[in-house]
Amino acid sequence: MSLIDLARDALKEIPMSDIIRERLSLSLDRLTDAEAKIESLQTENGKLQAQLENARFDYKEAKEELQRLKDEHAEEVRIHGSIEFRRGKRTGGRWLPFCPRCHLPADDTMTVRCTQYPKGCNWLTLLGAEQVAAIAAEL
Repeated sequence: MSLIDLARDALKEIPMSDIIRERLSLSLDRLTDAEAKIESLQTENGKLQAQLENARFDYKEAKEELQRLKDEHAEEVRIHGSIEFRRGKRTGGRWLPFCPRCHLPADDTMTVRCTQYPKGCNWLTLLGAEQVAAIAAEL
């Protein structure tokens, strides 16, 4: 038997006016509702704490995975003669020309230009393929 039930039983036995009895009964009903609400909120809080802990764990794992991928795909970047040169895993460890605007690989068949030229990026340089190869060898 809870304290509220004991208080209700005591209200029946104590001599007092009906108005006071009704007010006390109403107060006890509100207290019962408040306790139920507190219990419900504590349960919800526990669930949210568990979700937060799971989200923190997932965030930590994702952050570690992102760092691993960044390290795995890291590239050196140098700008020389208005051309971006990159060296890393995707270039096979060689210095290769890239578009300095959109960072896509450059096409160096005749003049060095973005592989999206003329559809998207309109970057091109007046340097020839031989000059670009010489710059890459120098780097």
